[in-house]
Amino acid sequence: MKKLIACLLALSLLTVLPAGAEETLVIHAELAPKTQEETLSMLSAAAEAYFSDAALVEELRGEISVEEITDPFETGEGEVYRLCTLTHQGQTMRFLMGQNGEPGENGRYPLYITLHGGGGGAPEGNDVQWFMMYEYYRPAVKNGIYVACRGITDTWDLHFRPESYPLYDRLIQAMIYLYQADPNRVYLLGFSAGGDGVYQIAPRMADRFAAANMSSGHPNGVSLRNLYSCPFSIQVGVRDYYSESALRCIRAAEFENTLTAYHDQLGSGYTHQVLIHVPEGHNYNDYEDTQTEVLTDPAAYADPAITEAMLVRFLEAFEATADGYGVSSLSYYGEGENEAFDGEIRRIVKEEFHLDTAFVNANAVAYVSQFTRDPAPKTVVWDLSTRAASRDVTSFYWLRADASVNQGVITASLIGDNALSVKTENVNGDFSILVNPLLLDVSRPIRIETAEGVYEVQVNPSPETLLASIRETGDPSLAWAAEIPLSMLH
Repeated sequence: MKKLIACLLALSLLTVLPAGAEETLVIHAELAPKTQEETLSMLSAAAEAYFSDAALVEELRGEISVEEITDPFETGEGEVYRLCTLTHQGQTMRFLMGQNGEPGENGRYPLYITLHGGGGGAPEGNDVQWFMMYEYYRPAVKNGIYVACRGITDTWDLHFRPESYPLYDRLIQAMIYLYQADPNRVYLLGFSAGGDGVYQIAPRMADRFAAANMSSGHPNGVSLRNLYSCPFSIQVGVRDYYSESALRCIRAAEFENTLTAYHDQLGSGYTHQVLIHVPEGHNYNDYEDTQTEVLTDPAAYADPAITEAMLVRFLEAFEATADGYGVSSLSYYGEGENEAFDGEIRRIVKEEFHLDTAFVNANAVAYVSQFTRDPAPKTVVWDLSTRAASRDVTSFYWLRADASVNQGVITASLIGDNALSVKTENVNGDFSILVNPLLLDVSRPIRIETAEGVYEVQVNPSPETLLASIRETGDPSLAWAAEIPLSMLH
């Protein structure tokens, strides 16, 4: 009912006025036009009202409980952990939180959200993995808030259950509101099952993150098309197959081709790196500033002529030098346990298959930290089949669609002075352009080009809409002054 009322309200605010040979659509015709400076002042006022809302402070603090626990695994080391529990809409997520260093010039801290390994198994095992993740990347965070999330279940997909997505939204909102996290410097990192989570979460919530790093996970068929503005790091060991069907290392190599093709298609976007570690399997050093050997051209590893033969040779070397057997054991056998085996893997890669290697810094925190999010990018690519229907937030950068719109792709770009191009591929419903004053000048008509024609829209910004949109996303940088439903243009 709320969505229906909102839709009817949006329609009531749309007026058509003659403008010579064309028609100019006016959004919020009952409001007075504003200059761009006045609109940005309205945005600042809405943000100030949002951050001074005593009731919201009480609500957010009421959803997060904090306790200190000492030496939970009885190691005798006596380390104190800050364990937090977020309860939102009847669902619960636990996380460990720490803070290092000083805030940035804006008085806010980068936020690093990390996801642990493990997956399907006993809760105790996942708890151990969770606490290990709290220590895993944290030393590399010199300045920032470090959060290690506990999977909300003990299933194989414990980090990306449907009910987890509203919790990630709420977690980010709380960190921005209560702990001075910088909404433009939120980073997502995960290892193993946590890497599975990063593969799924990053493209579904790309507008939330400045960058993400996936280590040693499996994509489970996910599309990365939504990562146009979210730099993405993929790391995997050269012999980390997991199984003959999963082929984690090969899937990573294939994404080098996929993301490069996406970039080439549009001529921009899809910043990424793919690091395939040699001679490692599942485990390697992605948490320190150290030189690590990786394939120079990861895309070459995706060549079927190489991938099938390489696995055969790895298994033969595993049996001959380490007395090992099987794809899973090959994947998890530790680097450094057998120098003869490590040397044979390097030889097979370089001499038999002629793949070059180089030494790089694989520190995942260092990679993601170099990026700052653009909340109003000039181009948005939204693969609607890759979204989390369980989220309350139905926007994606400066586009919005009801959760039922879950097929097709929208590519929207700023193509000139206050002009947009909106292209669609098999989209199964209506969607809106959100007028973000950080991208568009509302003091002048906005020109929108679609396959159906060229349209002009005049927007009279609404302070109520600005404040409501901030409340929806918890992020003033994503706020919009008006919505332009595509159906109203045609």
